Amino acid sequence: MAYKIHEFSKMTGLTPYTLRFYEKEGLISVKRDQNNIRIYDDRNKEWIDFFMHLKKTGMTIVDLKQYLVWWHEGDSTNQNRLDLLKKQKKIALNEMKQIQEGINMLDYKINVYTKRVQGN
Repeated sequence: MAYKIHEFSKMTGLTPYTLRFYEKEGLISVKRDQNNIRIYDDRNKEWIDFFMHLKKTGMTIVDLKQYLVWWHEGDSTNQNRLDLLKKQKKIALNEMKQIQEGINMLDYKINVYTKRVQGN
């Protein structure tokens, strides 16, 4: 299917401004109709869903662009893409560990103050 930017924005949860930014950065390739209106398709949606998950892991735009370059180059870059994804997973797991340590400290302090408030 074909979608104009406002429809596509609602589908993805990304603002039209963000979609135009990603296009400008080369992260999405968007076709245009005879009136030069951006036309998005289901393939754009699949790619955005994928790279938004990568962004949630903290992947940078630079790394996303590199991944996309390798993807366009084809199967000869599978090892590069695999290495990049493994590197990003390691970064995300480390961040998750740090967040868990912070949550553990919050739980400890919540317990301390709960006891104080209850008079124990």
